[in-house]
Amino acid sequence: MTINITLDTSVLIKGFVNPRRRIKDEHYEEYLKLHLKSRDVLSNVENGNYINHIPVMALIETACVVSRLTNDPESVTLALDFLNQHSRLYSDVDLLELSIEIGRRTKASGFDVIFMACADASNSILMTDDRKMYERAIEYGLDARFLREDFKP
Repeated sequence: MTINITLDTSVLIKGFVNPRRRIKDEHYEEYLKLHLKSRDVLSNVENGNYINHIPVMALIETACVVSRLTNDPESVTLALDFLNQHSRLYSDVDLLELSIEIGRRTKASGFDVIFMACADASNSILMTDDRKMYERAIEYGLDARFLREDFKP
């Protein structure tokens, strides 16, 4: 059975970018754990077990953050190629009215409501590592998962 998901960029970035901390301490271990969870999710997307539904603006945010974290144009290209090949993209314009309604009801940030609207419109599970987004998505009534907790769809 294929599962519909909407991956927030907090999950995408953790999956695309290896832990960069030089000191192998508890912070490194935590990021590594989150990275491996995110990589597993991306692997399920690649294998067709999950269908990823994302707003087009996720491509912009992914490109900017991967570029900032890696300073490597090839990493940006690989991340964007993955998303273009393995995601159903939703125009931000098509999500506009629903995004405004979700924002009005939840008071969440503009980027967050676009991802929440995408999850709502595609009837998918929202997966995020942003606690505020997760809480607002649950408050709104979406099926959502928080990466730092039990993250099975």
